Amino acid sequence: MSRRGPPLGRPIRSRAGGMRRGTRCTANIARALCLALAFGVAAGAPKADTPTDDADCGTSWAKAWIERAFAGADRRTGQFTKRVALETPVLVHDATLSGPRVGFSVWHGGDPQDRRAAFRNVTISDLRSSDIYGAGIKTNRKDGGIRLFLADVTIRPGWPAWESYATTNYDAIVLDGAAAFHAQSLRIADWNADSAIDNKADVSQIVDLAISGPGHRPLRYWTPGPHYLVGARIDKPGGGTLIWFDDCSTVSLHIYDSLFNGVPRLRPDQISCATGNAPAILYPARDPRTTGDMHPMFRACAAGD
Repeated sequence: MSRRGPPLGRPIRSRAGGMRRGTRCTANIARALCLALAFGVAAGAPKADTPTDDADCGTSWAKAWIERAFAGADRRTGQFTKRVALETPVLVHDATLSGPRVGFSVWHGGDPQDRRAAFRNVTISDLRSSDIYGAGIKTNRKDGGIRLFLADVTIRPGWPAWESYATTNYDAIVLDGAAAFHAQSLRIADWNADSAIDNKADVSQIVDLAISGPGHRPLRYWTPGPHYLVGARIDKPGGGTLIWFDDCSTVSLHIYDSLFNGVPRLRPDQISCATGNAPAILYPARDPRTTGDMHPMFRACAAGD
Protein backbone atom coordinates (compact mmCIF):
# COMPACT_ATOMS: atom_id res chain seq x y z
CA MET A 1 0.00 0.00 0.00
CA SER A 2 1.38 3.39 -0.95
CA ARG A 3 2.96 5.47 1.79
CA ARG A 4 2.86 8.62 -0.28
CA GLY A 5 0.38 11.24 0.80
CA PRO A 6 -1.04 14.18 -1.12
CA PRO A 7 1.18 17.16 -1.83
CA LEU A 8 0.24 18.99 1.36
CA GLY A 9 1.28 15.98 3.44
CA ARG A 10 4.79 15.40 2.08
CA PRO A 11 7.94 16.70 3.69
CA ILE A 12 9.07 19.42 1.28
CA ARG A 13 12.76 19.58 0.45
CA SER A 14 12.51 21.76 -2.65
CA ARG A 15 13.92 25.24 -2.36
CA ALA A 16 11.11 26.60 -4.46
CA GLY A 17 8.36 28.32 -2.48
CA GLY A 18 5.15 30.09 -3.28
CA MET A 19 5.37 32.79 -0.62
CA ARG A 20 5.59 36.33 -1.99
CA ARG A 21 8.88 37.96 -1.14
CA GLY A 22 8.55 40.64 1.48
CA THR A 23 5.27 39.30 2.91
CA ARG A 24 5.94 39.21 6.64
CA CYS A 25 3.87 39.69 9.79
CA THR A 26 5.68 42.74 11.13
CA ALA A 27 4.79 44.82 14.14
CA ASN A 28 3.12 47.31 11.79
CA ILE A 29 0.62 44.73 10.56
CA ALA A 30 -2.36 43.98 12.76
CA ARG A 31 -2.64 40.41 13.98
CA ALA A 32 -5.87 39.86 12.07
CA LEU A 33 -4.17 40.87 8.84
CA CYS A 34 -1.21 38.68 9.74
CA LEU A 35 -3.51 35.67 10.04
CA ALA A 36 -5.29 36.62 6.83
CA LEU A 37 -1.95 36.66 5.04
CA ALA A 38 -1.07 33.29 6.53
CA PHE A 39 -4.29 31.85 5.12
CA GLY A 40 -4.17 33.62 1.79
CA VAL A 41 -0.51 33.36 0.80
CA ALA A 42 0.79 30.06 -0.53
CA ALA A 43 3.13 28.42 1.99
CA GLY A 44 6.76 28.26 1.01
CA ALA A 45 10.27 28.84 2.27
CA PRO A 46 10.18 32.00 4.45
CA LYS A 47 12.39 34.98 3.79
CA ALA A 48 13.34 35.86 7.36
CA ASP A 49 16.54 34.34 8.67
CA THR A 50 16.77 35.91 12.12
CA PRO A 51 15.72 33.57 14.98
CA THR A 52 13.62 34.89 17.82
CA ASP A 53 12.66 33.55 21.22
CA ASP A 54 9.03 34.53 20.57
CA ALA A 55 7.34 31.53 18.93
CA ASP A 56 3.94 33.24 18.52
CA CYS A 57 4.45 34.12 14.86
CA GLY A 58 5.75 30.66 13.95
CA THR A 59 2.92 28.98 15.83
CA SER A 60 0.29 31.21 14.19
CA TRP A 61 1.79 30.37 10.81
CA ALA A 62 1.69 26.62 11.55
CA LYS A 63 -1.92 26.80 12.75
CA ALA A 64 -2.94 28.70 9.64
CA TRP A 65 -1.19 26.17 7.42
CA ILE A 66 -3.01 23.32 9.16
CA GLU A 67 -6.38 25.05 8.77
CA ARG A 68 -5.77 25.52 5.08
CA ALA A 69 -4.33 22.05 4.45
CA PHE A 70 -7.11 20.29 6.36
CA ALA A 71 -10.02 22.41 5.12
CA GLY A 72 -11.95 19.37 3.84
CA ALA A 73 -10.97 16.91 6.58
CA ASP A 74 -13.13 15.46 9.31
CA ARG A 75 -12.98 17.66 12.42
CA ARG A 76 -13.04 16.61 16.06
CA THR A 77 -13.25 19.05 18.96
CA GLY A 78 -14.39 19.16 22.58
CA GLN A 79 -13.59 17.32 25.81
CA PHE A 80 -12.75 13.61 25.67
CA THR A 81 -12.42 11.14 28.52
CA LYS A 82 -12.11 7.90 26.54
CA ARG A 83 -9.82 6.62 23.81
CA VAL A 84 -10.51 8.37 20.50
CA ALA A 85 -9.96 6.38 17.28
CA LEU A 86 -9.29 8.76 14.38
CA GLU A 87 -9.47 8.01 10.66
CA THR A 88 -7.49 10.12 8.23
CA PRO A 89 -7.76 12.76 6.95
CA VAL A 90 -8.72 14.36 10.27
CA LEU A 91 -8.13 17.53 12.28
CA VAL A 92 -8.42 17.54 16.08
CA HIS A 93 -8.65 21.11 17.32
CA ASP A 94 -9.46 23.03 20.49
CA ALA A 95 -9.71 19.79 22.42
CA THR A 96 -8.79 18.28 25.78
CA LEU A 97 -8.40 14.63 26.68
CA SER A 98 -7.82 12.89 30.00
CA GLY A 99 -8.34 9.46 31.52
CA PRO A 100 -7.71 6.63 29.01
CA ARG A 101 -4.67 4.39 28.53
CA VAL A 102 -4.30 5.62 24.94
CA GLY A 103 -5.57 9.07 24.06
CA PHE A 104 -5.78 9.52 20.28
CA SER A 105 -5.12 6.49 18.06
CA VAL A 106 -4.69 7.32 14.36
CA TRP A 107 -5.69 4.98 11.50
CA HIS A 108 -6.06 5.54 7.77
CA GLY A 109 -9.56 6.27 6.47
CA GLY A 110 -11.38 5.55 3.24
CA ASP A 111 -8.80 7.20 0.99
CA PRO A 112 -5.61 5.13 1.28
CA GLN A 113 -3.60 7.94 -0.36
CA ASP A 114 -4.54 10.58 2.22
CA ARG A 115 -3.08 9.46 5.52
CA ARG A 116 -2.78 12.84 7.22
CA ALA A 117 -3.85 13.78 10.73
CA ALA A 118 -3.44 17.12 12.50
CA PHE A 119 -3.73 18.36 16.07
CA ARG A 120 -4.16 22.07 16.82
CA ASN A 121 -4.70 23.58 20.29
CA VAL A 122 -4.87 20.21 22.05
CA THR A 123 -4.12 19.33 25.69
CA ILE A 124 -3.70 15.75 26.93
CA SER A 125 -3.37 15.02 30.65
CA ASP A 126 -3.86 12.52 33.47
CA LEU A 127 -3.72 9.28 31.50
CA ARG A 128 -4.38 5.98 33.27
CA SER A 129 -3.34 2.43 32.32
CA SER A 130 -4.19 -0.94 33.83
CA ASP A 131 -1.20 -2.58 32.12
CA ILE A 132 2.38 -1.57 31.24
CA TYR A 133 1.54 0.37 28.04
CA GLY A 134 0.09 3.77 27.30
CA ALA A 135 0.43 6.90 25.13
CA GLY A 136 -1.23 10.25 24.53
CA ILE A 137 -1.02 10.12 20.71
CA LYS A 138 -0.33 6.89 18.86
CA THR A 139 0.04 5.65 15.30
CA ASN A 140 -0.08 1.94 14.61
CA ARG A 141 2.50 -0.52 13.33
CA LYS A 142 -0.05 -2.49 11.27
CA ASP A 143 -1.33 0.67 9.56
CA GLY A 144 1.76 2.47 8.32
CA GLY A 145 2.26 5.64 6.34
CA ILE A 146 0.48 8.08 8.67
CA ARG A 147 1.67 11.71 8.52
CA LEU A 148 1.11 13.81 11.63
CA PHE A 149 1.04 17.61 11.92
CA LEU A 150 0.89 19.24 15.37
CA ALA A 151 0.67 22.89 16.41
CA ASP A 152 0.30 24.11 20.00
CA VAL A 153 -0.04 20.74 21.70
CA THR A 154 0.59 20.07 25.41
CA ILE A 155 0.93 16.61 26.93
CA ARG A 156 1.16 16.16 30.69
CA PRO A 157 0.33 12.44 30.99
CA GLY A 158 0.90 11.89 34.70
CA TRP A 159 2.31 8.39 34.26
CA PRO A 160 3.94 6.53 37.17
CA ALA A 161 7.68 7.09 37.50
CA TRP A 162 9.92 5.00 35.27
CA GLU A 163 10.97 1.63 36.69
CA SER A 164 11.49 -0.81 33.80
CA TYR A 165 9.99 -2.01 30.52
CA ALA A 166 8.32 -4.80 32.45
CA THR A 167 6.29 -2.35 34.53
CA THR A 168 6.25 1.22 33.15
CA ASN A 169 6.55 1.20 29.35
CA TYR A 170 4.62 4.46 28.98
CA ASP A 171 5.17 7.19 26.38
CA ALA A 172 3.69 10.55 25.46
CA ILE A 173 3.76 10.08 21.67
CA VAL A 174 4.31 6.75 19.86
CA LEU A 175 4.99 6.89 16.12
CA ASP A 176 4.78 3.23 15.11
CA GLY A 177 4.92 2.88 11.33
CA ALA A 178 4.55 6.62 10.72
CA ALA A 179 5.79 8.19 7.50
CA ALA A 180 6.34 11.70 8.84
CA PHE A 181 6.03 13.75 12.01
CA HIS A 182 5.86 17.56 11.93
CA ALA A 183 5.29 19.56 15.11
CA GLN A 184 5.39 23.24 16.10
CA SER A 185 5.17 24.28 19.77
CA LEU A 186 4.94 20.83 21.31
CA ARG A 187 5.24 20.70 25.10
CA ILE A 188 5.66 17.50 27.11
CA ALA A 189 5.73 18.44 30.78
CA ASP A 190 6.43 16.65 34.05
CA TRP A 191 7.88 13.77 32.03
CA ASN A 192 8.76 10.77 34.20
CA ALA A 193 8.08 7.58 32.20
CA ASP A 194 9.91 5.97 29.24
CA SER A 195 9.99 8.07 26.03
CA ALA A 196 8.45 11.47 25.61
CA ILE A 197 8.53 10.83 21.84
CA ASP A 198 9.08 7.26 20.66
CA ASN A 199 9.92 8.31 17.12
CA LYS A 200 9.70 5.60 14.46
CA ALA A 201 8.67 8.05 11.72
CA ASP A 202 10.67 7.90 8.49
CA VAL A 203 11.34 11.63 8.79
CA SER A 204 10.58 14.15 11.53
CA GLN A 205 10.76 17.92 11.88
CA ILE A 206 10.04 19.53 15.27
CA VAL A 207 10.16 23.24 16.06
CA ASP A 208 9.89 24.76 19.55
CA LEU A 209 9.83 21.46 21.39
CA ALA A 210 9.91 21.57 25.20
CA ILE A 211 10.40 18.40 27.25
CA SER A 212 10.88 18.63 31.01
CA GLY A 213 11.06 15.97 33.68
CA PRO A 214 13.22 13.09 34.94
CA GLY A 215 11.88 10.40 32.56
CA HIS A 216 13.94 7.58 31.10
CA ARG A 217 14.80 8.78 27.56
CA PRO A 218 13.11 11.96 26.29
CA LEU A 219 13.71 11.27 22.58
CA ARG A 220 14.13 7.94 20.80
CA TYR A 221 14.95 7.79 17.07
CA TRP A 222 14.49 4.45 15.30
CA THR A 223 15.04 5.46 11.65
CA PRO A 224 17.87 7.14 9.69
CA GLY A 225 15.79 10.24 8.97
CA PRO A 226 16.74 12.94 8.22
CA HIS A 227 15.40 14.41 11.45
CA TYR A 228 15.30 18.08 12.50
CA LEU A 229 15.12 19.82 15.88
CA VAL A 230 14.78 23.61 15.88
CA GLY A 231 14.38 25.66 19.04
CA ALA A 232 14.21 22.56 21.25
CA ARG A 233 14.54 22.79 25.02
CA ILE A 234 15.05 19.46 26.77
CA ASP A 235 15.57 19.51 30.53
CA LYS A 236 16.14 16.30 32.47
CA PRO A 237 17.02 16.76 36.13
CA GLY A 238 19.81 14.42 37.15
CA GLY A 239 21.24 14.16 33.65
CA GLY A 240 21.71 10.92 31.72
CA THR A 241 20.53 10.01 28.23
CA LEU A 242 18.52 12.69 26.45
CA ILE A 243 18.50 11.18 22.94
CA TRP A 244 18.64 7.50 22.00
CA PHE A 245 19.30 6.18 18.48
CA ASP A 246 18.57 2.69 17.22
CA ASP A 247 21.49 2.82 14.76
CA CYS A 248 24.07 5.54 15.23
CA SER A 249 25.85 4.56 12.01
CA THR A 250 22.94 5.59 9.78
CA VAL A 251 21.01 8.35 11.57
CA SER A 252 21.07 12.03 10.58
CA LEU A 253 19.88 14.63 13.09
CA HIS A 254 20.01 18.38 12.33
CA ILE A 255 19.89 20.63 15.42
CA TYR A 256 19.48 24.41 15.39
CA ASP A 257 19.10 26.92 18.24
CA SER A 258 18.44 24.25 20.88
CA LEU A 259 19.44 23.54 24.48
CA PHE A 260 19.95 20.20 26.21
CA ASN A 261 20.06 20.68 29.97
CA GLY A 262 21.17 24.20 29.17
CA VAL A 263 23.94 23.14 26.75
CA PRO A 264 23.67 24.10 23.03
CA ARG A 265 25.36 20.91 21.79
CA LEU A 266 24.75 17.37 22.95
CA ARG A 267 27.51 15.90 25.10
CA PRO A 268 28.55 12.27 24.57
CA ASP A 269 26.98 11.27 27.90
CA GLN A 270 23.62 12.62 26.69
CA ILE A 271 23.55 10.26 23.68
CA SER A 272 22.92 6.49 23.61
CA CYS A 273 23.19 4.07 20.68
CA ALA A 274 21.65 0.61 20.39
CA THR A 275 24.10 -0.16 17.56
CA GLY A 276 26.89 1.77 15.88
CA ASN A 277 28.59 4.86 17.19
CA ALA A 278 29.34 8.48 16.26
CA PRO A 279 25.87 9.50 14.98
CA ALA A 280 25.70 12.25 12.35
CA ILE A 281 24.48 15.14 14.51
CA LEU A 282 24.72 18.34 12.49
CA TYR A 283 24.54 21.91 13.77
CA PRO A 284 23.84 24.10 10.71
CA ALA A 285 24.82 27.76 10.81
CA ARG A 286 21.56 28.85 9.16
CA ASP A 287 18.03 28.20 10.33
CA PRO A 288 16.85 25.19 8.23
CA ARG A 289 13.41 26.78 7.98
CA THR A 290 14.99 29.36 5.68
CA THR A 291 16.97 27.04 3.42
CA GLY A 292 14.16 24.97 1.87
CA ASP A 293 14.98 21.90 3.96
CA MET A 294 11.84 21.97 6.08
CA HIS A 295 8.14 21.65 5.44
CA PRO A 296 6.21 24.86 4.54
CA MET A 297 4.22 24.41 7.74
CA PHE A 298 7.20 26.04 9.49
CA ARG A 299 8.20 29.69 9.31
CA ALA A 300 11.19 31.49 10.79
CA CYS A 301 10.05 34.88 12.10
CA ALA A 302 12.30 37.92 12.28
CA ALA A 303 12.49 39.84 15.55
CA GLY A 304 9.38 41.99 15.85
CA ASP A 305 7.17 39.70 13.73
